[in-house]
Amino acid sequence: MKKSEQDIIIFPGWKKQLERDGLDALKEKRYEDALEHFEKLELYEASTFEMLTGKVICLIELGRYDDAISVCRKLMKEDVDNYYKYLHIYVTILFQTSQYGEIVSLLDEIFENEEIPHTYRQQFWQIYDLSKKFHDDQAESEYDDAIVTFIQRLDNGSFQEQWRLLSSIRKNTIHPYVNDLVPYLIDSKLNPVIKTGILQCFIEQQVDQNMQVHKFDQSAIFNPKELKDVMDTQFAKQILLKLSYVEDQDPTLFEFIRQILFRFLYIYFPFIPDEEQITDISEAVLSLALDYLQIDGEYQQMLEEPNEQRDNWKKKIQSLEMKYFSQIES
Repeated sequence: MKKSEQDIIIFPGWKKQLERDGLDALKEKRYEDALEHFEKLELYEASTFEMLTGKVICLIELGRYDDAISVCRKLMKEDVDNYYKYLHIYVTILFQTSQYGEIVSLLDEIFENEEIPHTYRQQFWQIYDLSKKFHDDQAESEYDDAIVTFIQRLDNGSFQEQWRLLSSIRKNTIHPYVNDLVPYLIDSKLNPVIKTGILQCFIEQQVDQNMQVHKFDQSAIFNPKELKDVMDTQFAKQILLKLSYVEDQDPTLFEFIRQILFRFLYIYFPFIPDEEQITDISEAVLSLALDYLQIDGEYQQMLEEPNEQRDNWKKKIQSLEMKYFSQIES
């Protein structure tokens, strides 16, 4: 049976020769040659922590950063006495490859849980401060790019693209861009769902400014700071209260009712139907939920009495859902 290379015992003299040749090549900056010697030692399981450190340096110089990170992690785990030396190399690689967020997260945890030796403490803090600044600048730049792209796409982008960009910008401050976004609230060509999304950004960030909103042949002035969220309006609460008996008997059906009501009011927001319509709309969303879940029985019997207003609202809610919310997944 042929022995594998790992089964071959490396002679001490050859081992020392490989180490010497590897270190000499490293000093002379012949990184490919040095790496070949270090990897040969590793192949025969004769590598030391010093040789592995040499390998890391070669990998860095050759731009093989992922491989260097992998070896660093191995050294940090196995050579505990020199953990901070390898950590420093590891963090330096992350810095060279602009992985500032990773550095900030890593050092935050280390500063909180470990007593760092004085030799490394100042160096880690310097790298941390720089990384924090670059990470914040990077995040701000990416956000600026995203919101500028979002504003551009409001004129000519698809609904799916607008929705995706809207989701990404809600995590950052919207205040510098309020005046750029406000005119789109009266743009009759813009999807009402996107208008609601913009308004929700304003509400979440307490934008205190009067602005005109136009939807479905309705136009009015609103201040986001004074608006409540879609399901926090008195209108939504009254409908859910009117249908609360369903929740006790069939929680799944009630959840469907909530979802239908939410989507309908989201499209209409910040406008709401007249309070006189509460009964008709509550029956309409109940009827739609029953249709979607294909439920017959006592609930359907409650809706048997003819009601033209309820049926009109049912058709309208279903039409709005299909016209606007179906686009999100198309």
